[in-house]
Amino acid sequence: MTFWADIFAALRWWGVLTALGLIAFPLSSWLFGRLPDRGYAVSRLLGLLLTSFFFWLSASLGLNQNNQGGIIISAVAAAGLSFWVAKKGKDSPWQWLRANWRYALLVELLFAALFALWVAARAQNPAITATEKPMDFAFLNAAANSPSYPPLDPWLSGYAISYYYFGYVMVSVLARLAAVSEAVAFNLAIAWLVAGTGLGAFGLVFNLTAPGSHPAGDTPTRLPLARFGVIAALLAAAAVPLAGNGQMLLEILHGNGIGSATFWEWLDVRDISGPPADQPRYVSGDGSPSPSWWWWRSSRPIHETHLSGRPEEGLEPIAEFPAFSFVLGDMHPHVMALPFAFLSLSLALTWFLGRSNPAAAGAERQEDLISWGRRLLHDTGWLRLLLAAVILGGLSFLNTWDVLIHLFIFVTAYVLARWRDLGWSFDRISEGIALGLGIGLLAYLLYLPFYLGFSSQAGPPYILPLLMRPTRLPQLLIIFGRPLLVILPWLVLLLLGSRLRGFLPAVGTAVGLPLGLFLLMLLLTFGLASHAAGLGVIQPVLSDLSLPVPPRPPGAGFNFGWGAAAFADLLPVLLSVRRAFPGVTILLALVLGAVVWVWSDRFSTDSKKRADAPDLDRLPFALLLVFTAGLLVLGPEFVFLRDNFGQRLNTIFKFYYQAWLLLGTAASFALAYLWRRVRPLGLATGLLYVGLLAIGLLFPLRAVQSRSVEYRGPASLTERPAPTLDGLAFLARSNPADYEAIQWLKTRVPAGSVVLEATGDPYSYYGRVSANTGLPTVLGWANHEFQWRGSSTDEPGRRISLVSDLFNGRDWVETSRSLDALGVDYIFIGSLERQIYDGRGLQKFADHLTPVYQNDQVVIYAYTAGRQN
Repeated sequence: MTFWADIFAALRWWGVLTALGLIAFPLSSWLFGRLPDRGYAVSRLLGLLLTSFFFWLSASLGLNQNNQGGIIISAVAAAGLSFWVAKKGKDSPWQWLRANWRYALLVELLFAALFALWVAARAQNPAITATEKPMDFAFLNAAANSPSYPPLDPWLSGYAISYYYFGYVMVSVLARLAAVSEAVAFNLAIAWLVAGTGLGAFGLVFNLTAPGSHPAGDTPTRLPLARFGVIAALLAAAAVPLAGNGQMLLEILHGNGIGSATFWEWLDVRDISGPPADQPRYVSGDGSPSPSWWWWRSSRPIHETHLSGRPEEGLEPIAEFPAFSFVLGDMHPHVMALPFAFLSLSLALTWFLGRSNPAAAGAERQEDLISWGRRLLHDTGWLRLLLAAVILGGLSFLNTWDVLIHLFIFVTAYVLARWRDLGWSFDRISEGIALGLGIGLLAYLLYLPFYLGFSSQAGPPYILPLLMRPTRLPQLLIIFGRPLLVILPWLVLLLLGSRLRGFLPAVGTAVGLPLGLFLLMLLLTFGLASHAAGLGVIQPVLSDLSLPVPPRPPGAGFNFGWGAAAFADLLPVLLSVRRAFPGVTILLALVLGAVVWVWSDRFSTDSKKRADAPDLDRLPFALLLVFTAGLLVLGPEFVFLRDNFGQRLNTIFKFYYQAWLLLGTAASFALAYLWRRVRPLGLATGLLYVGLLAIGLLFPLRAVQSRSVEYRGPASLTERPAPTLDGLAFLARSNPADYEAIQWLKTRVPAGSVVLEATGDPYSYYGRVSANTGLPTVLGWANHEFQWRGSSTDEPGRRISLVSDLFNGRDWVETSRSLDALGVDYIFIGSLERQIYDGRGLQKFADHLTPVYQNDQVVIYAYTAGRQN
């Protein structure tokens, strides 16, 4: 593509998102009417979510076509709902918009700036290759080109995708509305995710810090733009999606010879654990950017260590953060869900700002759950409940790990609001549980077609104990040190102004949560030791500790005697490592206890004072963000969710990712709070935070430069490739024969046709035809199919040898039977197939079939079922 073609593609993409935001703003203004900005900052997200939901659901039910016309119909349906709500409402959203055009202009400029910034960044290295980009591209092509929904699995023909694929549907929707090819859409999607995440963070912090609250949903004619509130929101827009963690500072220090060898050894971060160097890893010998993947280490600063003290060199915990994801460029579900996390948080804040009627407090305390439910439906309305389920259910479809986290925030925000308005009662807990179950069930039903075709790798036991050493505090601070720098003094200030009435709940929380998690860890350890299925976990730990492993009687099931003996050997070690590395647990326990203390104090006044109290602002919700993040970080110190990896790397990955969002936005709120309440402390903390943020922003700058040199070569090259948004431009240069054949397939072959190609190792060139076209192949990356499907089928394992037999076998009759059974329509033979398969086996295709496409390296044969020449 030419430079101007890329520019116009980006402009069309921006225009489509802006249009979706405008058609959704009337609905957003009604749904988020209690927020100061009426949800304007997240209206794009709501518009895209609703359009994609209507499109996906209607296509899955056979009521719509998977084409551009079907998408337009869905967009019209979303607009119709939005304007119907606006017509029924009392206030005109357009009058609000005219009165607050300055805020709207700020939002639009911020979105455009972030989008343009990352369009330029992606143009430096747009290649859809390496890591798991081929997988992402395969799913995007499948979402766009499958004849119907659910999309066909491009790497396992005859099956539908068993993965949370809603994000790929959304990108496909945008691509077709903007008339952009999938290869360009891949990179524009990364750019819009940066902008959407930054705008979501901005909007949430602005709504937390904007002067005044609006309990009745009546916003001022003109929204006051408090200077420091806007600055705090802009800081969040930079810190959450763009800034790196503390690893960037370490790279600068280590690469400039600062710090002793003893210090770096003690810190124990791989790649920089040796003596300091005289040159940072992000520059080459001549001072130009280095093409090395030095930036990869920032996502893995935790050096996992076994109970014995032996370092774990294989499965490191993944502590990824948004800027790393955007630099890497993988379009994974956890990345595509980022902006919609802020849509969910904005919804939770809206529910928190809702108020019960204090005059009815006595009556409401006497209600049973059925009466409470009727009152909730009457006061809230069926459409608000339905939209809440669409938003939270959409998170599950985008990235299933996130939904329980955000459902917890949503429900807890409601419970806090009830506590604030009606006083504490254990009814608050039962109401919250009922709300969570109700919204969860409704969300499940709305997205039922997805769940019917989804299988997970998770299985019993779903939770495993952490039989490794806990995370060291210095390594945790590398990840979350910058937001904690603000949050900790903020919590101390809040505690100094609180009364002792919150002391006992705080102590109960600070002691009870870690103790409960520790006891759960011990119980799970004993269960694993006692059951035959857990021997694969327990016995290697005992052996590594050089502890005696008594012979276990044969047979499946429980053996409590053996389990008790193994547990007794392990218990002293588990206790000793907890005493040796208590820092993370103590820090998080204090944070969680402090939050509960402030909540208890703020919500302890009687109902009359509570109704008029001027300090019942949005502070408790900001504390909820910190509380949830604390739970997310504390949990993996004791237990983790079971998956194919057998370690906590994925649990830390998913939990820390959300904790980054929550702590990043809470830190910006805390800065604004400190500035308003204790100006000197706010100034000192703010200057230090901004300084660390500036260093963190060097991460994307340096990393994008490195990635540019990796793709385009150093600036000194005379024939350096031009920047582009075409993700397949690299393939056109490196393997023009494959590129031309793939383009022929994309334009000439009916959707859903099955192509036979080579299969092999993951994270490689295998599966390139299916990935770049969306046409299903017999088998792509087998290990990924196992990850997606778990034990639901052994088909991927069966097909590994089957594909080899199809290419290597010389018996045409046997080959044709297998081709018939698999529904193969085309056979793709390029340089990769000739490299790994027997040439005499490949010859049979030439002997019995006629090529439909051929160039100097690739030949494509069409196969008709039952044809045996």
